[in-house]
Amino acid sequence: MVYVRVAVNVPAVSGEFDYHLPAELEGPVAVGHLVTVPFGNQTVQGVVLEFVPQPAVADTKPVLALVDETPVLTSPQIFLARQLAESTLNPVAAIVSLMIPPGLAQQADTLYSVISDQLSGKEQNTTQKRLLALLKERGPLRGRQIDRHFGPLDWRKAAQWLARGGVLASKPVLPPPTVHPKSIRVAQLAVTPEVAEAAMPELGKTAATLERRQKALRFLIHEPQAVAVSWVYAESGCSLADLQELAERELIVVYETEIFRDPLQKIGNRELGIGKLGEAELVLTPEQEAALIEILRACQPTFDLRPSTAFLLHGVTGSGKTEIYLRAVAETLRRGKQAIILVPEIALTPQTVRRFLARFPGQVGLIHSKLSDGERYDTWRRARAGQLKVIIGARSALFAPLPNIGLIVADECHDHSYYQSEPPFYHAIRAAQLYAQICGAVCVLGSATPPVELKYLALTPGPSPDFGRGESAPTPFTPSPVSGGGGRGVRALSLPNRVVGAQTDGVFSLPPVSIVDMREELKTGNRGIFSRELAESLAETLERGEQAILFLNRRGTATYVFCR
Repeated sequence: MVYVRVAVNVPAVSGEFDYHLPAELEGPVAVGHLVTVPFGNQTVQGVVLEFVPQPAVADTKPVLALVDETPVLTSPQIFLARQLAESTLNPVAAIVSLMIPPGLAQQADTLYSVISDQLSGKEQNTTQKRLLALLKERGPLRGRQIDRHFGPLDWRKAAQWLARGGVLASKPVLPPPTVHPKSIRVAQLAVTPEVAEAAMPELGKTAATLERRQKALRFLIHEPQAVAVSWVYAESGCSLADLQELAERELIVVYETEIFRDPLQKIGNRELGIGKLGEAELVLTPEQEAALIEILRACQPTFDLRPSTAFLLHGVTGSGKTEIYLRAVAETLRRGKQAIILVPEIALTPQTVRRFLARFPGQVGLIHSKLSDGERYDTWRRARAGQLKVIIGARSALFAPLPNIGLIVADECHDHSYYQSEPPFYHAIRAAQLYAQICGAVCVLGSATPPVELKYLALTPGPSPDFGRGESAPTPFTPSPVSGGGGRGVRALSLPNRVVGAQTDGVFSLPPVSIVDMREELKTGNRGIFSRELAESLAETLERGEQAILFLNRRGTATYVFCR
């Protein structure tokens, strides 16, 4: 008998549980597959984590069915889930749920139905009456469906009371996946153009019918590939009945074909600027060149340092960090691997996507929480199949099932939105470093204002943290002109100069910054909140007809913060 260890998709349940495979599933089920299993009196989903020679319990229950014929998790993802669960004290199943697209993973629910109209000898309260009225109107409903109707109101106590009184019946159910591949109906010419032209005079009995069908057939003659029937309708004014008639005459074929819901189709080539900005047209600064050499060196298969070493790319605003990301991705793809690009905010995603789409057309996928379930599911499937080479998105993009990851980039790595503040709690930057270590990939953390702890790790020699795997090893590294001499698994790369902006004597510089000691202002009699230099600069700005922005040093509910 074959035994498997499964992480069940049950809230607040930690641990892994052993099941046996029935004979019909011994071949199809593999590590990473999504299956249904019995759990208590429920049927729940779970992911196969591993095969075990002996189960932890003597009497195991059988795996019931296979949800998806292709594994939903890769082996590195399973290892990441276990390591992340251990380091963040989350259940493994909670981390696994982050890696499966919404709509595919389902949790067990309870189905409620009315079995009696009367509750003998007892008066119903308002909540119980509302619940009964809802179920009578709409029929049996699952608990989550009732939640959407009642909102924050606690209706479950009323349901339990009605069930004990014999008015309601309840039973556990497992809803089916709510996302599926999308198909459209297409039409295609089935004969040679000469045969189609010969059949034109006999396509209809009336002039209107004949004209519609001729237009439809001529349109398909000029289309070498299958065309969505909606396009045929628009071009010819025909209907489905007309196309079915042409199909019965064996002039065309009409069939269903699967399509991918791609959110990036909305971005056109003109908006991308494809053809206007090529890699060869951009000349890197010496600092960019030196930083890129270090990153590309780490991508080499014969790289003599730890392959999971992370780079802290500390570059001022406008120093060209994105161009380094683009060229590192190009090298990663050239070696047959894939890349993940993380951005902190969904609002930043479009501008990043446009740069990458222009450089890698047809190879980029987008993942974030604002996409529809269908779009996320299709992008996830394409990534799993290796059809996408670059995944861009917020922290959830880290869990895309790319089969051979060679590069993980986290832009603006200081941003607080990389931390997930609701269960399961984790930090995407730590997870990215861990995932790169598991995959043997290069991790690049970019920021103009890196976190203090990352900067410290990059500049302080010492053993590399191994994220709880019980090992640490010194990281030998000879400093380069753009890198710090750090160990501890993070290496510093610096881009101190801008490549765009005001130019002075051939050097692009940041705007001038003045630091004013307000204690000295107080000593000279200035008791206001503005320094004399700021007041004079504001006056000069207004005289030139320009505008100014002042940032208030206000935190929380404090109305005034001032240090004397």
